Amino acid sequence: MGDHPPQMPPLREMVRDGLRLRPLVQFDEALYCAVYTDVDLMRQVAEVLTKPAAQRAFALALKANADPHSRARYWVIEALDADVGLLGVVATPAAETELQGEVGAMVLAAWQNRGLAAKAIALLADHVFSASTVARLHTRHAGNNGSASGLMHKLGFAALTADADTALGFRWELTRRQWQQRQG
Repeated sequence: MGDHPPQMPPLREMVRDGLRLRPLVQFDEALYCAVYTDVDLMRQVAEVLTKPAAQRAFALALKANADPHSRARYWVIEALDADVGLLGVVATPAAETELQGEVGAMVLAAWQNRGLAAKAIALLADHVFSASTVARLHTRHAGNNGSASGLMHKLGFAALTADADTALGFRWELTRRQWQQRQG
């Protein structure tokens, strides 16, 4: 880290255990909009978007993916040759010489409870910590999303807060050191 500014990992395709993460591209607009306008799916994440708002957000995600200096990266989660969800990481300064990344994964309802989010986040964590200067990853979710709590625990994230009264009051963190220890 030293004299170099903190940086994000390169945007690239990743494959492991029957799961493929491929960079979000123009033809993914329908999937992106379907995810962000899905009331049931977004209930666990944030406010549902209107279609025009989702289209604007998609354009910004594409712009971020096209910029090698962007602090945001977005992928499509693919399993069994089907697009099953979205994965992203957005970095913010954690200290003068560090970045932290917020991870978000959303899997379409028909593909949930198959371990796909766990595989996707594990693959992303491996990529981020092995190919960048990001010091920690964090995530958050709604208090009524017990599946997300189990997932974060399974992946080695440590609970930071658990406020069921706040919309996204459950916060989790995985540090580079914790990730390295899990690598054996």
